[in-house]
Amino acid sequence: MDTQPTPEKQFSPLRSLLFPVYFHEFKKIIPMGLMMILIIFNFWGVHNAKDIIIISAPESGAEVIHFLKIGVFLISMIFVMLYTWGSNIFTQQSIFYTIISLFIVFFLAFAFIIYPYHETLHMAPAKVAHLKTVYPHFKWLIPAIGYWGFALFYIFSEMWSVLVITVLFWQFANQITTVEQSKRCYMIFGMFNGIGTIIAGYFSLIYATPKKGSALDAVSYGETVKEMFLFFVGACILIMAIYYWINKYAVTEDEQYHATGDHVPEKNKIKLSFLESFKYILSSRYIGLIAILTIAYNISINFVEVTWKSQIKLLHQTHHCIQGYLGNVTIYMGIITFIMGLVGLNFVRRVSWRRSALVTPIIVGFTGIAFFALTVFDQIFTPLIAVLHITPLFLAVWVGQSNNILSKSCKFSFFNVTQQMAYIPLDAELKIKGKAAVDIMGGRVGKLGGSLIQGVLLSVTALGTQTSIAPYLMIFLLIVVAIWVYAIYGLNREFLYVAYGKKINE
Repeated sequence: MDTQPTPEKQFSPLRSLLFPVYFHEFKKIIPMGLMMILIIFNFWGVHNAKDIIIISAPESGAEVIHFLKIGVFLISMIFVMLYTWGSNIFTQQSIFYTIISLFIVFFLAFAFIIYPYHETLHMAPAKVAHLKTVYPHFKWLIPAIGYWGFALFYIFSEMWSVLVITVLFWQFANQITTVEQSKRCYMIFGMFNGIGTIIAGYFSLIYATPKKGSALDAVSYGETVKEMFLFFVGACILIMAIYYWINKYAVTEDEQYHATGDHVPEKNKIKLSFLESFKYILSSRYIGLIAILTIAYNISINFVEVTWKSQIKLLHQTHHCIQGYLGNVTIYMGIITFIMGLVGLNFVRRVSWRRSALVTPIIVGFTGIAFFALTVFDQIFTPLIAVLHITPLFLAVWVGQSNNILSKSCKFSFFNVTQQMAYIPLDAELKIKGKAAVDIMGGRVGKLGGSLIQGVLLSVTALGTQTSIAPYLMIFLLIVVAIWVYAIYGLNREFLYVAYGKKINE
């Protein structure tokens, strides 16, 4: 429990509203915020690049993403085993540096070897087109296999979010933060997230071809990839440097996790094997409810996002035009994320955990249903489209864009903050290994589940497209959001009991 006086008694009204951090906490919160900015900067760089490369490849499209999620899931399973094993042997600092270094090596290899020579390393587009004709029910799986280098790039890009943001950063934050501090400080990290997102968006625009330019890319996208990932590597080095400084100068010995050593407090010793810890996690209703939240979010986002990306390809043709569009979307998302972080900073402190957690499913459900309603019942909106003098495709992309911006802004503010707060009162075993399993497996199971549902629907007919399965996705979205809300109510009861010893019946 935080022994500091409540911020309302210590801070001025403006300080309490905008930055309720004590001076002695600056050396921890400010560097963590800078680390968040760099991590998010890299996240959006690889996130936008993976979508551009996949959906713009010859004979490929957004539908291929469903099959790539299978690879992401398998890699996640492997990582859970390696991470659990490593946490019993190595320090968290060693694991942190190893994971960041692995990303540096891969993305440099992709930028300077795989992408420049992808025509030689990959299956010829004509061969991909032929196989899609021969096997129409698996036509969206074939590009994922034929362009294996792009598929591997997609998987590693997805893993940056899972490993670095969700596991490394938030586990470190949970380790050195109390429940009371999290109420004051975690939404500030959401504001830093917004700043990093805005910077990443403007960075993407630097490499985008203006719409009024030639239909052909003005600069080879291969050169763009090389330059972008040099910046990625530089950000990684700064992330490791800041992490080193925080551990050396900003946190106490008690706040650092050690795998072994007699001088470490007993609560921090973790000696269970992978199978033992996995059984321990499955036996915890608390962790199970957190997993449901993570799975529900990722399924919901996956339903809308892939359909939206398929329409982006139709509206914007070249690599650089798509990058320019996604760069602008990223900037808007950063601004909304920053605002939500500012609003949520006081919302979480003054309103219950349950109501804060409900913000995300409400917004995801409302905007998602609006998107699918426009897609399924497009004839009803024809008069509106005529009045606005826009095309149906443009309106669909705009509504999908609104869903993506609001949903992910909530994810980076309300969803992440309330989820991470729920881990803090747990013991060391569940906080470290339980969190790793839920964040990696829960997120991957959610995205895999959404992709499997859509993949099966697409494979039912050889002509299946994202638009054709939209009516079914709208029904699935309603069911998933309902389960999500139910899990929040259950977790709220568990959280209040574990953190404060309060039992409620609501």
